[in-house]
Amino acid sequence: MQHIQANEPFYQISQAAKLLGITSDRLRTYEEEGLIKPFRTKHSKDGKRLFSQNDIEWLIMIRDLIKLGVSIPTIRILLIAKFPTNNPSLKEKDLEIIELLKKLKSHTVYSTIFK
Repeated sequence: MQHIQANEPFYQISQAAKLLGITSDRLRTYEEEGLIKPFRTKHSKDGKRLFSQNDIEWLIMIRDLIKLGVSIPTIRILLIAKFPTNNPSLKEKDLEIIELLKKLKSHTVYSTIFK
């Protein structure tokens, strides 16, 4: 279960969407696809989604990867790589993915698209 600290900034879905320049529906799709799991409030029947600053940073990466043509299944792999693991073969894959991301970010096309 995800907890939000009292001093941590958080954003409702409309605020997060505006920050990211995408629609609220797109954020809901990311959640349905398993790419993000926002905190859900308990005071309402449906539970409002609250996005932490870490969620926003991850969503920026998701948005940018999708713009580069990276598929949702590949992004799911990156999500797995985001968390530490004790599996040596996964750690090796994690390092490969991190290196790939570094190469993508250093590419001139990336800097032109994502100023």
